[in-house]
Amino acid sequence: MNWNQLSSQWKRCFELAWESYQLGSKPIAALVTNEEGKIVAEGKCAVHCNLPDERIRCNEIAHAEVNALLNIDNRVHTYRAPYTLYSTLEPCPLCMGALYMSGIKNLKYAAKDEYGGSIDLLGSTTYMSRKKINAEGPFVSIEEVSIVLNVAFDIEYDPTKRFVIEEMKKVYPEALEVGREFAVHRTLQQNKHLPIEKIYTLIQKALIKHLKSLHS
Repeated sequence: MNWNQLSSQWKRCFELAWESYQLGSKPIAALVTNEEGKIVAEGKCAVHCNLPDERIRCNEIAHAEVNALLNIDNRVHTYRAPYTLYSTLEPCPLCMGALYMSGIKNLKYAAKDEYGGSIDLLGSTTYMSRKKINAEGPFVSIEEVSIVLNVAFDIEYDPTKRFVIEEMKKVYPEALEVGREFAVHRTLQQNKHLPIEKIYTLIQKALIKHLKSLHS
């Protein structure tokens, strides 16, 4: 699926993730839509960066999903069950718990997180079985783009995350190799000035080229 075929929600999610990368933070983003599909809250990962627009910054719990959910004012959004949380990566235990307690009952995540993803927490305890969460993901057409962004970032900024990257290899071997190549050649760093639609297309072309090389 090319950029023009994406929904406005996914376009915005990836735009936020790319903004996060441009600012030196992990390229994970989340947003919340109401029952009409209108975006009512947004959040970026700000664990290691002082991103001015985020509610939590420079803290281990400053995850994109948490920041997005904190931007929901219950006085305004009094009934949140039909709302949807979008995330470019499968939520971790922290973010799954935050979603569950937020009252939002729909989740869409672009890519599976083989290391920290915690969709399996749903229904795992008496409390986590009380409310039905409708979860959709990963999405075949966009998941590898998210993985390439995150693998490249982890290699560039945090070499200690190699064990996380190796876990990703179990599910996304091709995306991992492309992400690694991007990090080695500093492809994303050299193109930080480009808008996300150009980066999205660049990653897709690299993935196609890599797949062709495997069969040549």
